[in-house]
Amino acid sequence: MPENDSFQAQLQAGSDLPSDRKFYFNGYTIAMTPTDIEIVLQLNNKPVATLNTSLTIAKMLAIVIDGFVKDYESKTGQRILTLDELKASLSKRPQ
Repeated sequence: MPENDSFQAQLQAGSDLPSDRKFYFNGYTIAMTPTDIEIVLQLNNKPVATLNTSLTIAKMLAIVIDGFVKDYESKTGQRILTLDELKASLSKRPQ
């Protein structure tokens, strides 16, 4: 995403939101209609917020997030495990 004045202004505006408008989540549930996606953000398996967006915005968000994660992995040399990979790794018993 380009670093420009509008981008910086949006980032600052998001940072300036009151705490009741900021959400941390460690889980999610997703549902889709032919035109939209609904994402229920969860904290410890309890819903904390719902996001509704068009498929176009959802696809762009997925591409942008994937790019950020790949950039992080490339710069740090650390691969981020998916939740399924993490669960499988944790379920292995030591030999």
